Formats: sequence, C-alpha cells, structure tokens
Amino acid sequence: MKFFDFEQKMKEYPVFSARDLKSIFFQEKNILVQVAFWVKKGYIKKIKKGLYVLTSSSDEINPAILADKIYNPSYLSLEYALNYYGIIPDIPGTYTSVTTRKTENFKNEFGNYSYQKVKENLFVGYKIVSGDIFSYNIASPEKALFDYLYLNRNVFAADFDFWKEMRIDEEFRFSKTDIANYKKLFKNKKVNLLVDNLLKYQKNVR
Repeated sequence: MKFFDFEQKMKEYPVFSARDLKSIFFQEKNILVQVAFWVKKGYIKKIKKGLYVLTSSSDEINPAILADKIYNPSYLSLEYALNYYGIIPDIPGTYTSVTTRKTENFKNEFGNYSYQKVKENLFVGYKIVSGDIFSYNIASPEKALFDYLYLNRNVFAADFDFWKEMRIDEEFRFSKTDIANYKKLFKNKKVNLLVDNLLKYQKNVR
C-alpha cells in the first residue's frame, strides 16, 4: 500500500490505534509492519505503543482528545477540568485525569498526562465533549471539585487563606443538588469539610 492512499483514508481519524488499523485495513495483513516503517520515515507519529497520529494532521489535534485514548477508561478532571470551567485560573502543565486503573503518568510531544486511581463507584460524573471528528471525556464542575479534594484530602486545609491562595473563582456557582449527591457518594468527612469550607469562602469572600 502507498502511504498517500493510507493517509487519505486515515484523515477521518485524528487518532488511531493498532486495533483500528486491523479493522479498517483488514485485507492488509502487514498493515502494522507498514505503519512501523512509516513511523521511522516520520510520516506517522507514535504517541505510545499501539497509538498513532498522522504527522500531517498532528498540529490540528487538540491534546485533550488523547487523554482517554492513552489510558482507558479515564476522564479529564482535577486541575485540568477546574481550569477548563474557569474555577481556578492557573493553566495546568499536565492533562490530569482519573481512572479505575493504577495511577500512571505518560509524556509525549503533545504534553504530560497523569492519571490517578479512584474506586469504580466513584468513576462517574463526566460527560463527552464532541467535535466534528473528535471527542473526549471530562468531569462536570462538581465532580472535578470532589475528585480534586478527595485525592488531595490529606494535604489540603479547610481554611479561607488556602482557597484565596488557589484563587478559586468566587463567582462560580456549583449545583447544590450535585454537591449533595456527591457528598453521599464519597462519604468522606474530610472531603465534606473541605467542600463546605470552600462554598462558605465563595459566599463570603469579596
């Protein structure tokens, strides 16, 4: 197969896996060998083992769409999602996610990707953001907050000065219903204390 023909076909897929290739080019028995050759030539970029992008399309890719493809199942949350919603102003240098698998970190030319483990019953509260040819998973504002506080509960303090230092958006309004539901789901006194203190800070800070 000529690379031109491969490229034209794969322009519909901004990110593709070895499994995708075997499905799309089922008649090409040596497709993975060819792809390995094209990676060496620089026509294709390898993100991780079995995951690729076309070099010609790489500049158009939103790095966020790689998060759940690099490590699945996962969804963007924590600092990345809090900044995405404008809850914290600092842009994180890492695409932060949660997963039901073991905690892991990956680095490639698109950025740093970190994954923190949560229990399966806590792997909820995310939505799919879809574009023309891409999609990615991201937590709701409330779930991102709970994920963040839960996974950092042993180092965070229920103190107004702490939220001020983080520059939490005092105008952002969380869903009271969702907050109440996540309190019941997490069942953690320290997390609930942190959430209550944060909400009190937002109400009183001026």
